[in-house]
Amino acid sequence: MKDIFLYKDFEILCGEFKDVDGRKGIVTGYFADFDTVDSDGDVIKKGSFTKTISQNGPGSAKPRIKHLLNHDYSQPLGVLTTLKEDQKGLYYESQLGTHNLGTDFVKMADSGLITEHSIGYRAIKFNQVTPWSDWKQGEVARELTEIKLWEGSSLTAWGANPNTPLTGMKAEVQAEKMGKRMDLIIKTLRSGNLTDETFDMLEIELKQIQQFIIELSKGKEPLVQGTQEPAKVIPPVVKSRNWSELKTILN
Repeated sequence: MKDIFLYKDFEILCGEFKDVDGRKGIVTGYFADFDTVDSDGDVIKKGSFTKTISQNGPGSAKPRIKHLLNHDYSQPLGVLTTLKEDQKGLYYESQLGTHNLGTDFVKMADSGLITEHSIGYRAIKFNQVTPWSDWKQGEVARELTEIKLWEGSSLTAWGANPNTPLTGMKAEVQAEKMGKRMDLIIKTLRSGNLTDETFDMLEIELKQIQQFIIELSKGKEPLVQGTQEPAKVIPPVVKSRNWSELKTILN
């Protein structure tokens, strides 16, 4: 069956924020990077977004490309006011909504919790550089020359995507990365002034990381989404919105 909707993730080095203006509610950055081989073996070429921006980008007759949180259409972050290609990649500017999620997003971005971007897309045209039967990780398999873009997402969860930067890392590096992530979440939670929904989301992630580190301490290698076997390290979560239930983690 032909793929019509795929996700492609970009770490902070390429899918970066340029600026977050909390007073004006404007965020700017990059949804994608050009001429970089990703974990799927794809390289996005400059010009691949030209048609989709013309047809459905800001200022078009039918502006339909969305700015979402974690690919969730029920969690729109804002309205894209600028979407264009430059020498680096796919640049965007978004006017964040005045709703709770938009307000919380500014706080999470400022604290460093938002570190990745991802696009929901369809590959329309591409050049097959290496046959899939011969392709090896790190090599170029395809050059994407035309992409249908549905949405650009800012990502919060460290392990929600198959291209998570944890994949292939040694256990001690994974633990260090998770420790830093936990520190950021704790700092954000202690700052307060978050909506219930965002508090719940961060509480869930904090408990996932805690369990992840416990598994590492037992000498086990936690499996992330996208590997051959599903990870079984996520504990049940009770959405309490009760600060006291996090004391054992925060102290």
